[in-house]
Amino acid sequence: MASVAGAAVGTGMFPTNVLAAKPSNAAPKPTTNAVSINGVDFHFTFFGPGIDPTSITDFNGFVGVADVQGTGTGTNLDGSTETLLFDSDMRFMSGVYVGMDGAVHKGTFGFV
Repeated sequence: MASVAGAAVGTGMFPTNVLAAKPSNAAPKPTTNAVSINGVDFHFTFFGPGIDPTSITDFNGFVGVADVQGTGTGTNLDGSTETLLFDSDMRFMSGVYVGMDGAVHKGTFGFV
């Protein structure tokens, strides 16, 4: 990790004060994109070309995304079968962010 941090400083990718941020459990600010389901807000964005795949605001780091889709066969109690659809959105983020407390933090996040 030290070599990655050194390379990042050398290229100006991250300011040195950001790289000095300590790991923390401070909550990040959620993205402003929200979908309300049954009165509960979920903050996320769908991903694609030109769309920021992170689910937090003020984030600088690495993001991995997988959108896995497929089908399966479900067998009912009476032995009949039906085709079932599968779709999952999995992401991870590792980097620095501005927390709800206004301070710079670093952390790793993931959701499935």
